[in-house]
Amino acid sequence: MTVFISCRRLRMKTKGILALAAASMILISTVAVGSNMGFKIAIPLTAGWANYVSLPYFNSYTNAASLFNDIPNCAAVKRWDNSTGSYQAWNGVRGNDFPVVEGEGYIINVSTNSTWIVVGSHDPAFQQPLTAGWANIVSIPYNITAATASDLFNQVPNCAAVKRWDNASGSYQAWNGVRGINFNITPGEALIINVSTASTWQPAHY
Repeated sequence: MTVFISCRRLRMKTKGILALAAASMILISTVAVGSNMGFKIAIPLTAGWANYVSLPYFNSYTNAASLFNDIPNCAAVKRWDNSTGSYQAWNGVRGNDFPVVEGEGYIINVSTNSTWIVVGSHDPAFQQPLTAGWANIVSIPYNITAATASDLFNQVPNCAAVKRWDNASGSYQAWNGVRGINFNITPGEALIINVSTASTWQPAHY
């Protein structure tokens, strides 16, 4: 079960600030309040490549190596690169030590089931760029108003479908506005968004 912790009016851009903020956060369940919020969340990770992860828009990570070094039992981290139409991966020794980009979701490989504590804050001014097609692995804000795939579909301009990886079934779940699985949005889980034309999206948030 994901444990979600939140506090108000924190803007964290450095590790020192993040550490101070983490010490002052309080548990308020999975309901977020306010707009420019600080978060501390415990994200469960399943062994293997079964983890699509959302980061807060403001966080302390700069590159793949910084992600890798912070994740317990990490075997590799991966992102989709729209410019090349391929994945980039870093395993702690070799690969592509790619930059961490605001709004981008990441795929995490761990050697054993683990829990990763992530701290950061929301950027209410950020507009998420979306490329036409299934080329968007997106970090979903922890304080987003959308609760289901249908809610998210209706928020995203020119949305054709939204998709998530389901560990329980070992398969993707998708919703296209009419049919599919209208799955719940889970804090800390990145989603894949398909848009019919290139767009920008400013997530509605609490």
